[in-house]
Amino acid sequence: MSKTRLLLVDDDDAVRITLGAVLQQHDFQVTLAATVAEALEKLSTEKFEVLLADLNVGQPGDGFTVVSAMRRVQPEACTFILTGYPDFESAIQAIRSQVDDYFAKPLKVEELLASISSVRAGKPRSPPEPELRKVSEALADLESEIVSRWVTEVLVDPEIAELPLTLSERSDHIPQLLAELIRRLDGPLDMLTPIAVEAARKHGKARFLQGYTIPQILFEGRVLQQVISATIRETLLTVDLSTLVSDILGIGEALQGALEISVRTYQSQIPRSLQTSFSQLYQSPYLGVLIADENRIIDANDAFMKMIGRQRDELLAGDLDWHQMTPARFHSMDNTALEQLREFGTCVPYEKEYSLPNGTKVPFLIGGVRLGLEPFQWSAYVVDVTEQRKLHAADEKLKAWQMRYKLINLLAHELNNPLAAMTFTLHLLRTREDLSDDTLTLLHDAASMLDRVSATVSRVLVESSEEASWEVPKL
Repeated sequence: MSKTRLLLVDDDDAVRITLGAVLQQHDFQVTLAATVAEALEKLSTEKFEVLLADLNVGQPGDGFTVVSAMRRVQPEACTFILTGYPDFESAIQAIRSQVDDYFAKPLKVEELLASISSVRAGKPRSPPEPELRKVSEALADLESEIVSRWVTEVLVDPEIAELPLTLSERSDHIPQLLAELIRRLDGPLDMLTPIAVEAARKHGKARFLQGYTIPQILFEGRVLQQVISATIRETLLTVDLSTLVSDILGIGEALQGALEISVRTYQSQIPRSLQTSFSQLYQSPYLGVLIADENRIIDANDAFMKMIGRQRDELLAGDLDWHQMTPARFHSMDNTALEQLREFGTCVPYEKEYSLPNGTKVPFLIGGVRLGLEPFQWSAYVVDVTEQRKLHAADEKLKAWQMRYKLINLLAHELNNPLAAMTFTLHLLRTREDLSDDTLTLLHDAASMLDRVSATVSRVLVESSEEASWEVPKL
């Protein structure tokens, strides 16, 4: 009976040699390859029934290149992947690349042999893929989890957490918003339904009465989009990916549309109390307040003048052209805001910059309300958002986390490959017929200790990876 022809691809010499010897001992005719180029040459000139390739052959994911080539050149062959670290993305890619099975090092020889035998016999070892759901169905099933996660993430903001609100008051608009998202994904419709529009308006009014600021409303909206994106990402294995991109775009558009309506409604409440509160706002040393027309700043409080580094004499002389103070890349955003002021009486707050006399540029959050059409004038509040130190710190934390995750993967590769080679070596030694009972006992004990080491390494790597994922900074 002819031996099963197997191509083994691994760039680790110890693993390649020892595993090759083990497979030869189990009646495989083994051909070894250390690089992708060598593997491609072998499979184009020789016939194989089984491919066993490491996930990272030189570069991350190179093993899938060999699998893809084997599927194209010898589609009847069984394909298997070895990996030193079974990360989530590898599992996704394994399914998409039609790999028959994949194993984390150090693997059990018996499990590998059983899987090869099962696949070749037409009985795949891996369970069938789950029935795929639409993104809308996943969101509907996980609605309560989304709401809970959103509340947790939002309450990280200490100012929002201090607002004296019940859980229901904080989150009662989220189920309606999720229902609108699901409706759009199942529709789809280009516009929000009247029910969704009214719900967004009620949300804007409620937030105004509850004492929220517009930046806090924007923060809540951004957090909701992040939570929904994370939920979708965590359910990728069970989600139909054919419409994933369009679904994500639709979700973003719906959230943005509802947020704009909420903010406009919030701002529409301001004129009712403007007469009693404007003087206090104008005198605030922290909040910039200004009145402007098409081009020039007509009036402004001291806080705003200090922010932009200008003198009141320049203001009185009509020399403060806010267009000229604004870098060119923000002109299109300004034009959009002016259009919103003319049409709706308010504009959605946005971030821009002003150029200071000394040449530096300072970022601001600005939102406005229309004061009149003829002549066209508008009033705005301006908040200095020079929080770059915090963003820089968060970015440094993110880089540190990325380095830590890279180190975890490197350790997984460097630890599991030698463990795999040792496992195969012990397997070979135990098959010798000239060993004494004492030697066999020692080999058995060594194998048990190696299993304990392998289990400990695997547990430490998994726990380290989970701990690192919890420490990812939120930008």
